[in-house]
Amino acid sequence: MARRLIERALEIVEKDLSDGVIPRIILEAPTGYGKSVAAPLFASTLIKHGLSYSLIHSLPLRAIVRDLYLCLLVNSLTRNANLREDCKKSEEVLREVAEALKSVNIGVDQVAYQMGELISSEIEAVRKEPLFNARYIVTTLDSLAYNMFRIPVTEIFNPKKHYATPRLRIYLSTLYLDEAHTIYEEEEDLERSATVFREILKISVAGNIPLIIASATLSNCIEEEIAKELKEVRIVKLGENDKVEGKRVYVRDEDFEDFIKSITWKTDFIEEQELINKVRELVESDLKVFVARDTVCSAIKTYRDLKEALGMRGNEITLLHGLMTKQDREEALKKLYSGKVKVLIATSVVEAGVDISFDVLITDCGRPASIVQRIGRVCRTPSTCKHAEVAIYLVKNQYLSEEVKEFVDNVKQSGREVSWRLPYDTGDLTSYMKLLNSVEKRVKMDIELAKRLRALTNPLFVSSKTIENILKTSMSIALIRTYLTEVLTKRAETLQRDQGDLDTNIMTTSIDKLALLAKRGCIEGLYVVFGDGVRKIENLSWLENEVLGVREKKLQELLIKRHLNALGKLMRDPAQRYRVLRLAYLLKENCYVEGEGVKYGVLCLQRNGL
Repeated sequence: MARRLIERALEIVEKDLSDGVIPRIILEAPTGYGKSVAAPLFASTLIKHGLSYSLIHSLPLRAIVRDLYLCLLVNSLTRNANLREDCKKSEEVLREVAEALKSVNIGVDQVAYQMGELISSEIEAVRKEPLFNARYIVTTLDSLAYNMFRIPVTEIFNPKKHYATPRLRIYLSTLYLDEAHTIYEEEEDLERSATVFREILKISVAGNIPLIIASATLSNCIEEEIAKELKEVRIVKLGENDKVEGKRVYVRDEDFEDFIKSITWKTDFIEEQELINKVRELVESDLKVFVARDTVCSAIKTYRDLKEALGMRGNEITLLHGLMTKQDREEALKKLYSGKVKVLIATSVVEAGVDISFDVLITDCGRPASIVQRIGRVCRTPSTCKHAEVAIYLVKNQYLSEEVKEFVDNVKQSGREVSWRLPYDTGDLTSYMKLLNSVEKRVKMDIELAKRLRALTNPLFVSSKTIENILKTSMSIALIRTYLTEVLTKRAETLQRDQGDLDTNIMTTSIDKLALLAKRGCIEGLYVVFGDGVRKIENLSWLENEVLGVREKKLQELLIKRHLNALGKLMRDPAQRYRVLRLAYLLKENCYVEGEGVKYGVLCLQRNGL
């Protein structure tokens, strides 16, 4: 049964449809409320009324795409025993999702995903659809942006770009932009990411595309920025009472409120040097602990220190971050879903959309929105909340933001506690929204980038050459985030013998992290992967002369340029174009530790880590 806020949002969509209005909804609900699970319900409603043929569900991270696609959609439509065991999803939720999809004739053969990596699975129904050729697509926001701006993700480097098919499918769909707050958390790429997101919103309005934007951590100023672009929009959010104020619709969910109020919330600061003893104390009390760190470097160090100090076995403690291979990430997730893990140490990769629950959170405090998202992994539902007590420990170190410290200090001094899951004050609890709204974030748009994006979308026809020129001169191929590359972690000779290792022993990383690995002497060469083997195409010996004297930004530009040149050359060769599976760098063996990711000593020579 859908929660009250979701029901009210669906009622608004139904009313809009009956009035001939294109639905545009900003859905704001706390972490763990069920926003992602609600997407199939919106798909069912809009498809039944004939306004959409399909739904495109975009998410910010590949890990969330995998979880939603496999553990929610495929799981609900196949009743696969292994997925039931691995994913631990509620049978009631799975049944509701299956009923919603089947009511509009969406079976497992009409559900697909799209992102920059493959999902390894023995389930025959699993399929990737770069052209969005399915009735329900789960995709990264990056892939959606490429296809929307006439840059087909399968043909970015091809001389000819057949952009019409995926773009048409977007116009026939409802867009469900999930975890939208992450766009405004991109510190280095904020201006570019926000500009691309704004142009996506403009296209959806101009094309009369139904749109639902979902998030738990939109501040008032960001909410207004988005609403301004959507014009006719309803903002549906939890409130103390049912009421309508202009475009805002407040909904009281008494059941959810009672659940949150039944929890004893406790928020305290903790010194960095106290962390190990605190985790030991909590584990000895039979509590499951999530330790969230702001950098990969500190996550690995914390994992090593805790594993040694607590003498924990491999299935009791696990590590998750963005510089691990697909195989190591999947092994970590399997351990988490098994329910045996007592301590998780992770970075932001588990902040949004990952359905796991712990009893206690110990977290770095660099960004207020990240704290709220991390708390969403604690005491998610009554069935996963062991003692109805939640302890949040905020680590006092170099990452602690002034806004967080001031907010928590003021709440504690007033004799109250922080409610990290209700967006309004109640009883002796002060809402987390006061913290989010204390951070003013007025985003500046990249006017030149916006002009070039419109040059891709506004004309009736755009040549492949024009697309290529705009990509190279304006965006370095990247749209939402910095340029991404793939890195193999096993020696080429091994991969030649066992092609099955390719998909699992690979990680995707940003160009700045690749540059750091290059500076540390960890990159052996650039390789092209064919269906029948792996071949080295550049030994990167030039790096030995370049890295010492060159600035980091310049090194990144050099790496991008050479990577694009190598890939472009392969794509222009008719004899090789259709044989190429991927272009990837090879990491030296001594720079990676199985189960931990890129070696700690490699990362942490940098002053602030990664």
